[in-house]
Amino acid sequence: MERISYFFLRIVVLLFQILPFRALYWLSDGLAFLLYRIIGYRKQVILDNLKRAFPEKNNFELERIVKGVYTNLADVTLETLKSFTTPISEIQRRCVIVNPELVADFLQSGRSVILAGSHVNNWEYAALSMPLNFQQPMFGVYKPLSNKVIEAYMTEKRGRGGIAPIPMDVVLGVLKKQQKTVASYMLIADQSPSSRKRAHWVNFFNRETASLPGTDVLARTFDYPVIGYRIRRVKRGFYEVEFFHLCDDPAATAESEITERYYRQLEKEIRDTPGNWLWSHKRWKMERG
Repeated sequence: MERISYFFLRIVVLLFQILPFRALYWLSDGLAFLLYRIIGYRKQVILDNLKRAFPEKNNFELERIVKGVYTNLADVTLETLKSFTTPISEIQRRCVIVNPELVADFLQSGRSVILAGSHVNNWEYAALSMPLNFQQPMFGVYKPLSNKVIEAYMTEKRGRGGIAPIPMDVVLGVLKKQQKTVASYMLIADQSPSSRKRAHWVNFFNRETASLPGTDVLARTFDYPVIGYRIRRVKRGFYEVEFFHLCDDPAATAESEITERYYRQLEKEIRDTPGNWLWSHKRWKMERG
């Protein structure tokens, strides 16, 4: 089955290679309609999450956000498939890093940094666009797939821009080995943790939320500054990435303080454009034991 899935993916990628971007968004509109109106892909999960997050919004307002969620999900999915064969120069044109000097200044001074992002808009474009803005190595932490054939293919495609993928279960060991190398480490930190015991518990949309501790722990362990980044959709198919200071002195922070700062910034970003985050996961399924 792994091989069959792999060959199916390769055929899809080949078809997307010859598909013009204009046609891609026609197809995306159709996919969004199919997922929302016909299949109802995780529709109840999305609605439940939005009702919890925005109790003040009426049904009409929630419906408008839901439509945006499906449009964003379809766009990002199809853009990612096309990105596997799109020239990096074109990806950079479609995803502009507006202030790379904020990160470059740390790297040039000899300090490695952690780049903390989220699943808002097209995070895959950001990972392809960032590395060429810096002279130092860049690593991206990811969760391995169960299908190892597809994982190897995805890792190769994600590395086309210069980022070196690191499985999340070995990231601590990699950072220990790389301590003498000035580098940036990209982490997407808004996912649910697998361990209740190791989770950081933060207030997120007025709910106690289990959160991944990795960014916080790694930053304090190695005293690496944490730079957050926001991905904005300028217009359909085009994005801007903006860096901002999240924590310049992590060794001086208390446990989970960086995680709390990250989630305050993330909530603000989501509230500004709620349809652009992935609401299709059961983000509040874990409760403190």
